[in-house]
Amino acid sequence: MPRRAPAAPARAELLAAVVAALDATGERWAWQGEAGAPERWLAATGPKDLDVWYAAPPSPGDPVGVLARAYAAARVAEAHDPRRLRHVSLAVETATGPAVVDVTRGDLCVGPVLLVPAGRATTDPLTHRLTGAAAVADLLVRPVLRGRLPGPDRLAEARAAWAAAEPGHRQDLARRLTAQLGAGVAADLIAVAGGAAPGARLPLRARVRLAARSLTPAALPATWAQRRAVLPAGRSAGPLGLRVRGVVVALVGTDGSGKSTVAGGLHDRLHRYGLPTSSAYFGMARGNLPGVALARRLLGVGSTEPARPALPAPPGSPVPAATPAPLDHAPLRRVAAWFYAGEYVWRYLRVVAPAVARRRVVIADRWVYDLRESPWPGSRAARVAELLVPAPDVLVLPDAPAELIHDRKPERGLAEQAAQQQRFRELLAEHPARHAELVVDTSGATADPLAPLVAAVVQAAHRPRRRPR
Repeated sequence: MPRRAPAAPARAELLAAVVAALDATGERWAWQGEAGAPERWLAATGPKDLDVWYAAPPSPGDPVGVLARAYAAARVAEAHDPRRLRHVSLAVETATGPAVVDVTRGDLCVGPVLLVPAGRATTDPLTHRLTGAAAVADLLVRPVLRGRLPGPDRLAEARAAWAAAEPGHRQDLARRLTAQLGAGVAADLIAVAGGAAPGARLPLRARVRLAARSLTPAALPATWAQRRAVLPAGRSAGPLGLRVRGVVVALVGTDGSGKSTVAGGLHDRLHRYGLPTSSAYFGMARGNLPGVALARRLLGVGSTEPARPALPAPPGSPVPAATPAPLDHAPLRRVAAWFYAGEYVWRYLRVVAPAVARRRVVIADRWVYDLRESPWPGSRAARVAELLVPAPDVLVLPDAPAELIHDRKPERGLAEQAAQQQRFRELLAEHPARHAELVVDTSGATADPLAPLVAAVVQAAHRPRRRPR
């Protein structure tokens, strides 16, 4: 059984880790937003973004990778196309709820609109704030292009940065804005930076120019690739304010591997994240179509009663090889395999698909892969079922030493359990899932075995599906 998970990190610890990871790059970096943004993020209890910019390209010491490994962070948004804004958003479980760190690298952009090239962005090394034209782009132009006018304090900071900017940098920003947003919008933005009152329609006009820029032939491929992030989330928004979709998590493993424990822990952790969950059972022992259990008892196709406990093996002895039991009623088993294939499709359509459509996380005990072994091993029905029932987004194998698994569920033989668990490990090696395959340690030796699983599910909920590999 997994031991109690360690306490989630405080935001102050996470903030210190962000600073350390950025300092370790040796490159220029800065907080984005108005003064005091890190302090407000520290005091927040919701998924408010901590926006950071740094100049370096990805490297082995990339701060995003460092933070993701240290805190099992979920990459809930990611964009690397050089024709648009390049950034990664990390979601981390903290003591005050999920927190988001958004790291922008390279050029300062909004979508395909280049505001300031990375080499021209200036920063204050003591306060880690953007200065000059880069600060104007961040404090004024960025929110306007995103559809809102900055508040009085933020606007005052932008005007002070504009007044202090080098004349050449001001001219460069004005030229870039004119070339990309048109003379009218650019002139109004520069006038606001110089002290003029912003017009109420300026954000709308700027958004129209941004949309037109995004749909040019040169920018359209990158815009299409990031359409999930470009379009407003609306009713599809999840607890982080980003677009989410339904996710299927399938737990496989032999009896005693810890599926129920992992499922229960995952339900609890996702609820704390704000993601709704549902349960589904995809085994053959219960939840079948009417008449299946009765037919099995009357015809003797396998036993519906638990097997007698196997004699314990001497301590330290190797796990013996499993001996397959002879299969009775072979013709009926072949037919039953096709019956179960149809029933799996029916169960998916009746239970899983509606929950996925409601953007819930469905945690399934077992999946259609059981049909590979029972009631007729090697049946084509198993392949058909795997084609008709969509692959799970995340495939999970709770795992522990064979002896520990057997101690939990001694109704079956040690060798049989060990052999079946090995076949599930080989299943994960096929990479059948849409998003990720994970092994979760249920021996109790790992401090927080669920952390990578939670991150994978949160990431799958926010990222586009991919085809099975």
